[in-house]
Amino acid sequence: MRIPPVCFAALVGSLIGALPPLSHGEAPPLAKISTIRKMNAAEADRAHRVTVRGVLTYHDPTRFLSFIQDETAGIYVSLWDAHLQPGDVLEVSGVTGAGGAGRIIVTDRAARAGIRALGHGALPAPKPVGLEELRDATFDAQWVSTRAVVETVTLDGDRAVVELVSGNARLRAFIPGYASLEELPRHLIGFTVEAHGVLGTALAAGGAVRTTLDIPSIREISIDPADFAERFEACPVSQFEALFARDSLPRREPTRVQGRVTLAREGYGFFVNLYAGDHVHGTVFVQSVQPGAPALGDWVDTVGVVEKAKGYRILRDAIFRVLSHGAAVDGSHVLDLDILTEDFHGHLIVTQGQIVETFPGLSEDAWLVRTGFGFVQVVLSRGSDRAPVPVLEPGTRVGITGILLRNPPTAERFGEQGVGYQIQLRTSGDLAVLKAAPWWTVRRIGIALGLVALLSVAALGWVYLLRKRVREQTETIRSQLEKAAVSEERTRIARELHDSLAQHLASITIQLDVVAERLKTGEGDTQQLLETAREMAAHSMDQTRLAIWDLRSPTLARDGLVAAIYEVVQPLAERRGVQLEVKQEGEVRRLGGWTENHLLRIVQEASSNALQHGSPKLIEIAVLFRIGGLMMTIRDDGVGFRVPSPNALPAARFGMRGMLERAQKVGGRLVLESEPGTGTFVSVWMPWPQTVGATANSMASAETQNV
Repeated sequence: MRIPPVCFAALVGSLIGALPPLSHGEAPPLAKISTIRKMNAAEADRAHRVTVRGVLTYHDPTRFLSFIQDETAGIYVSLWDAHLQPGDVLEVSGVTGAGGAGRIIVTDRAARAGIRALGHGALPAPKPVGLEELRDATFDAQWVSTRAVVETVTLDGDRAVVELVSGNARLRAFIPGYASLEELPRHLIGFTVEAHGVLGTALAAGGAVRTTLDIPSIREISIDPADFAERFEACPVSQFEALFARDSLPRREPTRVQGRVTLAREGYGFFVNLYAGDHVHGTVFVQSVQPGAPALGDWVDTVGVVEKAKGYRILRDAIFRVLSHGAAVDGSHVLDLDILTEDFHGHLIVTQGQIVETFPGLSEDAWLVRTGFGFVQVVLSRGSDRAPVPVLEPGTRVGITGILLRNPPTAERFGEQGVGYQIQLRTSGDLAVLKAAPWWTVRRIGIALGLVALLSVAALGWVYLLRKRVREQTETIRSQLEKAAVSEERTRIARELHDSLAQHLASITIQLDVVAERLKTGEGDTQQLLETAREMAAHSMDQTRLAIWDLRSPTLARDGLVAAIYEVVQPLAERRGVQLEVKQEGEVRRLGGWTENHLLRIVQEASSNALQHGSPKLIEIAVLFRIGGLMMTIRDDGVGFRVPSPNALPAARFGMRGMLERAQKVGGRLVLESEPGTGTFVSVWMPWPQTVGATANSMASAETQNV
């Protein structure tokens, strides 16, 4: 039975939705198709799970029309796989359905399950049935054979519609895979044929049954041998002059010619040489879709209808038979001037030319060739048995053997070159390389110039990088000198503090000793001595504070930690051409100058290490005020390094030991993470109680010392 495509989606949805649950590991039983077909409609609609094995007899996935047959019967199945083809042996699992005139099997299309290919074999032997017996649903979905006369052949979408007649019985047969009127098998018209196909049935309005015959391919229709031979015997062989005279066109009636095949393509047709004795008197193209193309050199007898196409005569809708086999015909070597002055259309010629461009395609390969008589389109059709064609670069000199055609239908694909000729090759050997293309082609010259330009750019880049490296080294030296100057200045300040503080303290001690002595003896005025000592102590405190302040960042005391970080690190990053990003999150809390100074120096040390040794493009610094404490991170995208264990840190290893000691002094924990090629990540975590306590203790200690 035939399922209309419009109803197919709804039918599959309803049947798949009705699938009963299948327990884990359970497989539906194998069934005979005849058992399913014997179900009544109500029983089949219960969607019984079934699995059948059989041969695919017809498959048209665009119309959801497929049939499978085992040794008992045939049945409609819903198959979606476009790669399946008639003759495939399948195992199909699905559910039963009532269908229209007969039962069906529906697979789970949504899950793409239920179809398993077991191999490929021959189609089953068809059941011979008279045409009048195929007008009802008795042989629904069965692979059958019938004899009838072909009355007409028309085109319906992408299918050939063959009208079969036998007595008073008529039946329409459909053959898929036709794209144009020229491809239709009209050579079957008027012949008695034996057709193999699947009977499809559909319920028309009022419950009437409408049947058709679905034929997988043209190879399943064979002309009756007696009718075939009679067609040749009824037509005398025509001579070239009478057949192809330019002043008249024969009436549309069967015409018979004989000749030797020079080029053949199955499903398309072939060219033949027509002879007068041993001399080639002319050529003709025989358009024929009869299965089984003749071989090169075959002497063929053909009958068709003469028509004119682009000013030339062809034999259309022809049938043929091979009378004898022979060697392939050699092409005629013709001069370019002869091609321009004489008509060699349809002749097998030998010429030379130079490849201009290659046009690979799905169904054929093509080349644009410059010859002595102009630009020529050279075409070679693809086929499963065709040898591969070597890659031919523009400029290659080639020898060409093929059928010459004037005014080819595909000349427009070559643009403005004015292609007026086409040469159809027989095999890949018809395009022979005579001289390879020069190595210095336009393409290779362009590539060479591109490489030179690339090398020039690379050299300029190297010079730029070298200059940049020199600048970086200069900056490094300057930075080191600045650090040395700072260290020297700090040493000087420490020395001055020591010397001045010691002298002041000594003087104060002397003053206090004198005061103590006078208090014992009661002699002299002690008030002036105490005032002097107090002034000396105040002066010492002022000098000490000024010296200590010189060692700290004024911005740190005035604007806070984030501003000080930016002030310290930004100049270093700018000199290196490195992008710096500093961010702050959370509610800001001041930690005291002593703690903030240690944190600032940790950031400074980590950033300096990254800039000097990591070659980063970006440094990201984050100061995060959290509920439980302060998190400070320094991340760069430089080269990174393998981090040693804390106990194995050398004293001057990128200042890491100094950073660890500073973090411990403020009651925090420092983590250093890095791997070669992944950059470096430094984080400092300080819990608030410890940080505040450490800060308070440190500040108290500092104040005690100052007092």
